[in-house]
Amino acid sequence: MKTNTTLRLTRAQYRAFAEQVKQVGCCLGLSTFLEMGRNWGIFNPMVHTVLIDASAEQIQCDERAHIQLATSINTADLRSQQRPEIDWSMLEDHEIYPFVVAHEIGHRIDNFDFWDVARIEDESVKERCIRSLRSINEVLADRYAWSQIRPGEPVPLCEYGKVIEESVSADMELLNKHAPRIRRGFIRPCPPGQYAYVPHEMLMTSEMVAYVGPAVSPELVGQVRERSRVYRRDSRSRAR
Repeated sequence: MKTNTTLRLTRAQYRAFAEQVKQVGCCLGLSTFLEMGRNWGIFNPMVHTVLIDASAEQIQCDERAHIQLATSINTADLRSQQRPEIDWSMLEDHEIYPFVVAHEIGHRIDNFDFWDVARIEDESVKERCIRSLRSINEVLADRYAWSQIRPGEPVPLCEYGKVIEESVSADMELLNKHAPRIRRGFIRPCPPGQYAYVPHEMLMTSEMVAYVGPAVSPELVGQVRERSRVYRRDSRSRAR
């Protein structure tokens, strides 16, 4: 079913998506569409601080790559997006959140690497590859997500995608020739479990804590928030 509505992420959805994201070595945080720069999902390969056990009384931290997900999605806005290939208007309401999560996982496991492109010696080739890199990586992430949501179904091309189909193929071929992507077959997963490997920002508000679960340690919440206050205070002092 397709409706013009605002989907709101449930706690059960967050917990299921968090486990899915951990399987590819990332941790899942939440934010809003506006706070994320008008994005519904973001993959950040830079490591972030995560709590090893959010139900424990003492802070124990690790660092892992990070995926952020918006707590709400306007279906009309999402379906109206101009994509480089896939027609997002084909997504049913119940497919939207799983698609967004799978799209960000696609960026994690099946994209061309910027640093491989940056090492191309031929400057003219490198320049062309850099120009097309972001768009091609979006195409790959969309294709991966579609394969997870509608396995076996061909990707539905949007009108723009039909126009640039040949150039997408040419850019993909060029990138594969000069900076071939290696689809990550093995990624060290994060330990599973509702309270395992939780991004520290998920303890910063009561709303976020509720997404994690009722067994989050109040003592840990207090320590995390106090550390954050001290860090902000110290940062302001150094800036003067």
